[in-house]
Amino acid sequence: MRLLERCSKGWWCALLGGAAVLAAGCGGDDGGTEPVPVSAEVSLGAAEHVLLAGAAVAGAVRFPAAGADGAQYLVVGQFATATSGVRAKVTLSGSASSRAPAAPVAVRLSRPLGARERFHGALRRMDAEAARLARSLVAAAPAPPEAAPPPAPAPPVLGSQRTFKVCDNLDCSSLTDVVATARYVGTRAAIYLDDTVPSQGFTPTDLAQLGSQFEEDLYPIAVAAFGAESDVDGNGVVIILLSDAINDLVGRPECNESFVTGFFLGADIAPGTKTQYNNGEVFYGLVPDPLGQVSCPRTVPLVKALLPSTFIHEFQHMISFNQHVLLRNGETERPWLNEALSHLAEELGGLHYDSVGNQLAKSQFLLGNLLNAFLYLSNPSVTAVVTESANVELEQRGAQWLFLRYVVDRFDNDVTRQLVQTSSVGEANLVAVTGTPFKTLLGRWALAVYVTDLPAFAPQEVLRYAFWSFRTTYAALNQQDPDDFDRPYPLLPALASGGAFAVTDSLKSGSGAYLLITQPTRGEGFDLLFRRSSGDALPTSGVAQLAIVRIR
Repeated sequence: MRLLERCSKGWWCALLGGAAVLAAGCGGDDGGTEPVPVSAEVSLGAAEHVLLAGAAVAGAVRFPAAGADGAQYLVVGQFATATSGVRAKVTLSGSASSRAPAAPVAVRLSRPLGARERFHGALRRMDAEAARLARSLVAAAPAPPEAAPPPAPAPPVLGSQRTFKVCDNLDCSSLTDVVATARYVGTRAAIYLDDTVPSQGFTPTDLAQLGSQFEEDLYPIAVAAFGAESDVDGNGVVIILLSDAINDLVGRPECNESFVTGFFLGADIAPGTKTQYNNGEVFYGLVPDPLGQVSCPRTVPLVKALLPSTFIHEFQHMISFNQHVLLRNGETERPWLNEALSHLAEELGGLHYDSVGNQLAKSQFLLGNLLNAFLYLSNPSVTAVVTESANVELEQRGAQWLFLRYVVDRFDNDVTRQLVQTSSVGEANLVAVTGTPFKTLLGRWALAVYVTDLPAFAPQEVLRYAFWSFRTTYAALNQQDPDDFDRPYPLLPALASGGAFAVTDSLKSGSGAYLLITQPTRGEGFDLLFRRSSGDALPTSGVAQLAIVRIR
């Protein structure tokens, strides 16, 4: 059985299909046109790197002749911008008297957004609107009188019933009433189970295990990493509603490819909307449906495997909404960084279970990120790392997790708390926390994903992941499951021998086109141009950047 079927997750239920070829050709004479002025010269020792942007890439970038041992450079053409929606077809071309073409590299095609991603996008747009309404209410309200001390938290009573408002479709434009009963009540969480769930589902023991796992493991991990959640209903607990209304969001046949595992909705806790929804901290999860009575069949073991990572992912969104919107009257975090933080939360869960020797739970938390990252690295140029759209593809989730993991490694673990406990968002948030220009972070990260554990290479510290050895990890996954992980390492740059090449690719905000240039012994120098494929200058909003590291 394929890994995707064994460890199915709502975030990565569909694989890409097909293949394309990265356009690559031979550099040639320009038919007597004027040479492009040199705007920068590359002078690097082995393992050294440089980031060139602005005027430095406006003209030709000159590479020196190689010595007796030859030379090899990894070049990444980037749109190193936090501006969403930048895209262009670009060419990296080299001019030299030699005539050696770049080798083509197989890449993967984009796929349509699955139901899970479309639904998640609708929720994050609703969160942003709820935050705007909350800010307007605060701005219009008079100063409140001194408040009396709040009453002691009163958690739900075990066995009590409650009616919840739950999204009834994938854009959450309508709600349905769900009557559910409190089947688990602890000190941090209460689990309500829909009274009309399909047969052969969760037992009381299953619910107790899920509740205690959240309270004892996931809750402290998330609070330590990101901060505290709100308690607008004063009950002292987070409510987890498990309902077949979640299963029913995606019907047949689409549920075979993509489905909703769970979610958080900011409207449940935002001033101005919370009374129209559930007026409290709630996140939602699907239930087992072994016979497929509501949607596609989902077994008890499968749903028990999916829910914990969903819990910690959605709990980060809940914490983020509290910290940004309720406590600091700010905006919701930008979608790309918000998702990066939630996927990092999943990873933190996996690392916890790795530390206690629970390999099954470790895999259930980590494999989603690893597959999403594999999809991104298989075709990095066409994936927008930075996006204001809340409809986030699996590849984007993989890129965003990879980027944030690099940032955490290069600074420290407290970065996550600083990123969440602020009113700052997006690029400004990252720059304030790291003290590093955004384009520098993106440029170094683009190199790090290739050179971190490259054999026989010792990268500079700023070009390394501190924790992951992705080549080792993916080589093992390729051996275990070659259907889903179809190569030992997914990132395969286009190849050029000598200084004559022309590689055309598509770039989007934050993405990179990878080229590995090898100069033979005493190979001549060459000039490299980074342009639109039409020959025009690159978009100014793209912050065009060449990230270059000398491999040897």
